[in-house]
Amino acid sequence: MRGDMAVHRAQKARDDMEQKPMDMVKKVCLLGDPGVGKTSLVRRFVTDQFDDKYLSTIGAKVTKKAKIIEVPDRQLRINLILMIWDVAGNQDYPQFYDMYLKGMEGVLTVADLSRPKTFEGLKASVSHVERKTEGAPVVFLLNKADLVELASVDLKEIKSLADDKGVPFLVTSAKTGMNVEKAFECISEMIISDWAKKKFGVA
Repeated sequence: MRGDMAVHRAQKARDDMEQKPMDMVKKVCLLGDPGVGKTSLVRRFVTDQFDDKYLSTIGAKVTKKAKIIEVPDRQLRINLILMIWDVAGNQDYPQFYDMYLKGMEGVLTVADLSRPKTFEGLKASVSHVERKTEGAPVVFLLNKADLVELASVDLKEIKSLADDKGVPFLVTSAKTGMNVEKAFECISEMIISDWAKKKFGVA
């Protein structure tokens, strides 16, 4: 009887260890032109709130939120702690801009659907990431879907750029919450997939 109990306790301890998530901290940067809604996207994701008052970010604001990510091939549950850097769209001081981006392991680059001129910022952000990192994953976010009729917006150039760079893109709205959670889930899974591939040789 005692032997059976010892075996049961040992098995339970092993099960608990397997179920306990592995903590991991990763830096994610939000990039894009001023006023595209980066801060609002972070606020919606972290606190599920929206404020339409525009306050320009100065420098970078860092926010933290955790997500559980599964790696089925390795039977791992990862408590991914996202350190979210909301980086100012104004790049007048490139030395500081580069400093804020140092060590980034994932990027959400944001454009404003109601201002097509901001689409160019997506291309610039991808180029910057390619120069500054070794293939950090990127997701394009086309924000402020609540302000436009999507059918009226020409996305051919964005789709072409996304296909060319192998970058997924999502239409989002910080105001309604549309695809905001999905956006952070997408970049989280891409970060963990990269980590798993490097560590274990699996996707």
